[in-house]
Amino acid sequence: MATSQSSPSQSTTEERAITESDLRLSRVPAPARSFVGAGCGLVAFCIPLKLAFTYLTLIPLILLWGLMQWKQPLRLLITKQERSVLAPLGFLILAITCGAIVGIDPARSASPLLSLIFFTLTIFVFRDFGNSYYVLLALITGQTIAAIHSVIAAAFPTKIPGLFLGSVTESGQLSLSLLVCVGLLWSKYSNSKSILPPSIPRIAAISFATTLLLLTAFGFYSTANISGAILFIAWTLGVLLIRVLLKNAPRTLPEARGILSLATFHLPILLCALLVNLKRGPWVGVVVGLAVFCAVYARRLLAVIIVGAVVTSISVPPIRERLAASYEHFTISGGRSTIWHIGLELAAKYPLGVGYHNSGVLRQFSLEIPPELKHFHNNLLNIAAENGVLTACIFVWFIYSLVRLCFARPLSALHVAIGCAFISWQTAGLVEYNFGDSEVMLVVWVLLGCVLGDIRARETSRSHTT
Repeated sequence: MATSQSSPSQSTTEERAITESDLRLSRVPAPARSFVGAGCGLVAFCIPLKLAFTYLTLIPLILLWGLMQWKQPLRLLITKQERSVLAPLGFLILAITCGAIVGIDPARSASPLLSLIFFTLTIFVFRDFGNSYYVLLALITGQTIAAIHSVIAAAFPTKIPGLFLGSVTESGQLSLSLLVCVGLLWSKYSNSKSILPPSIPRIAAISFATTLLLLTAFGFYSTANISGAILFIAWTLGVLLIRVLLKNAPRTLPEARGILSLATFHLPILLCALLVNLKRGPWVGVVVGLAVFCAVYARRLLAVIIVGAVVTSISVPPIRERLAASYEHFTISGGRSTIWHIGLELAAKYPLGVGYHNSGVLRQFSLEIPPELKHFHNNLLNIAAENGVLTACIFVWFIYSLVRLCFARPLSALHVAIGCAFISWQTAGLVEYNFGDSEVMLVVWVLLGCVLGDIRARETSRSHTT
């Protein structure tokens, strides 16, 4: 999906936009830029852990960014590529706002709408101040810590207290961050392939498979009837195998250390947490996202992804049972079949929607709906019911623009991985309302900000060399 060629006048306008942005940022003292950049990394690290910690850092950063725009009244110019995704987002927020005003309970919509608008500014903070590599690495590190807790809690459900986010929200984040981890790994490998010893990819692949198998067995220890003695022996042998493999790895080579860290630590832990959380939508989303990424960069791995997904779904009892119960859960009283039917009726009855964050009215249409259920378990349907069919169409436009931006040429493996993460996010969104999950949306805004920041930096470098 390549972008169209710009005319000379368009190129001049974009260069002027870049120059104006550079002037604005150059007026910020270097210590302040470093402080805000570190804050971006801290925000990314905290998102998978605690929302309260995230807000303590993110809200001041957004206010600081807004103060900079106020004190330096340069017009917020954006390039054509930025406009291609920010324009649909702006129309989406405008449509949601209009729907909230004419909805059945505007007062109920006010607070979540203001929150949506305010935290969308996260995109600009990370575009202007975030170093994409370190921000994404911080996000993966925080997600890994949460994933370790999830795996241990799954193995000992009655002994480990809940510390971080719930399994639903964590799985929604994993549908994004797991693909980001793959993108970081692939980028690091591609950039250093010519200097890496031939043994590194083999060591990484064997260590990844061994670690994932052991972690999965450990995570499902309480539900899969695995003998503790067998588990301990398998774990010991697996650790020894990894130690033997890593013994001959050139530890003095930073590129090799980074690749092995991502492949043998972060990625298997994230994938295992995704499995033990037993959320089917994110499972399918990640498989689809990985398949798209492999179709672009490693078609030989497509078969591995498909076979691995099939074997896992058949051989691991909790996963097999969860998948086998899908139809029953869909048709159960108060399940998605009932919820979706009500959503379609509301979308037809209210062309402009019932108002943002007003999905709680669905229980008025059926007492089968559990009182704690306040959304429609589908992004498009939820948006259509709350904000109207036109807003749902704008949402599709926004998602398309996100993916198209990430796949714009020249291709970047990291950007393609983020595009696949957006595909994974929306695939999972076919059976859940992850657009309404603030912890998931913060990850989306951070990723979009990183992509726009990279594009802005690339255009800045190009304008300086011409």
